[in-house]
Amino acid sequence: MDGAAGYEVAGKLVVAPEIAGSGRPEVRAVDAFGQRSSPVRAEERPSDYGWRRTIDGWLDDFDDTFLERRYHLSGRRGCVNPSSGSGGRLVLDMPCGNDTAVLRARTPMQLNESGELGRVAVVTDAAGPRGRLVLDLVPGTPDRLGPIPPPDAIRVVVDDSVAPGTRGAGVLHRFEAVLTDNDVRVMQDGAQIAALPVVPKWREASVLISVTPPASYPGRVEIDAVGFTGGRQPVTDVIETPVVAGTLRVLEPDEEAPSIGIARAPLRAAPSARLRTTVRFGDGGDPNGLVAELGPAKVPLRPEVSGWSTAEDSELTLVGDLPAELLGEAGTHALTPFVLRMPGASQAQVLESYLEIPGQSPAKLENAPAEPPPVLPVMTAEFTAKGPNDVTLVVTLDAAHARSVAPIAGFEVYVDSSLAATVPMPGGVGGRHELLIELKGSHNVEVRLRPEDPGRQTDSVLLELSGS
Repeated sequence: MDGAAGYEVAGKLVVAPEIAGSGRPEVRAVDAFGQRSSPVRAEERPSDYGWRRTIDGWLDDFDDTFLERRYHLSGRRGCVNPSSGSGGRLVLDMPCGNDTAVLRARTPMQLNESGELGRVAVVTDAAGPRGRLVLDLVPGTPDRLGPIPPPDAIRVVVDDSVAPGTRGAGVLHRFEAVLTDNDVRVMQDGAQIAALPVVPKWREASVLISVTPPASYPGRVEIDAVGFTGGRQPVTDVIETPVVAGTLRVLEPDEEAPSIGIARAPLRAAPSARLRTTVRFGDGGDPNGLVAELGPAKVPLRPEVSGWSTAEDSELTLVGDLPAELLGEAGTHALTPFVLRMPGASQAQVLESYLEIPGQSPAKLENAPAEPPPVLPVMTAEFTAKGPNDVTLVVTLDAAHARSVAPIAGFEVYVDSSLAATVPMPGGVGGRHELLIELKGSHNVEVRLRPEDPGRQTDSVLLELSGS
């Protein structure tokens, strides 16, 4: 419906004209003042499973909840929480509001000789409004690449800047990167949405899937399936043990280290062990000189990709094999200190570190938490015009990022703490409102959002109007 601020679908309020569900519920358009249209029946989009026939290698429907056996998941601990959703689906809750999760498939992708060289498919809701999906294909086994990928990597980004724009929050879509002799074609649900004039220089690469929910909003991303061609070879089983450095700042070679280490328990029965760490660079430093100090040992670290960049904010994964003297039953209970060192460290930061030990991971995903509750629209307010005796105030209530919207009763405008205007919109989902207010001189203006549920915490925006 033209001019609709949102929609009511079987009692659920959404902004985008697309919602995940089944059946044909009644739908009402909702305007900027909360008024409903007459109901119509929704059209259900048929499922398309034919794409699976194009994946002749590795296909994961996430029915197996031993995620660590198939992927490494990189993300801030406590801020990226994986779980298993109903129907076989990976759910990534990100409650901190500004995080990215990166999945590296342990099985590598291998290219065909000609024609369609390879294909990667991901079914996810990550690229919904203000979200972001990034597919990185890169030689080696980096855990994350950051904003500056190495020159041999192929990066596909899908967000609001990539058409089509009809991707509702929480709605799954299939995104594919198709590699040919001439380019990389980006597909959404079988339709091409972009093309990159690049051709891979490698025959084998890691597949990294990076998902980012809307910023400053407790996010949730779901991944229903991942598949790519040419990935049938078995991988070595490893058990991951996260370890935290005594300081997350990379130290200079001779800088004093804090007396903080790690427990040696995971290494006592290990026939071998490998340390993996990812570092974000400052404005310099020499990655070739990076070492991990683990108690009495200095472990040289080598990059997991070639042609890496040391530009500011670039990220690099490094690995190092632990010496035999750190393994076995004999020895201390802890390895102190545990720090990373590099010449010219220049504020380089340790993003994550973990040990890889041979064996089959016992880590199993828990069941996913319930769908997040509806959220209020984000309110912004600004003066867009000022006359000698009046001003134009524009108030925008935006819930495009929300999987479902908590209804609002309206908003109020206060001038110098006195009520100047009330805009009712019972059951509203948002919209844009212009108000012409008779004012001159200097004033304090406050806009207060009023949710329908009086128990919800309200929101307000403060503005200052300066006199001429």
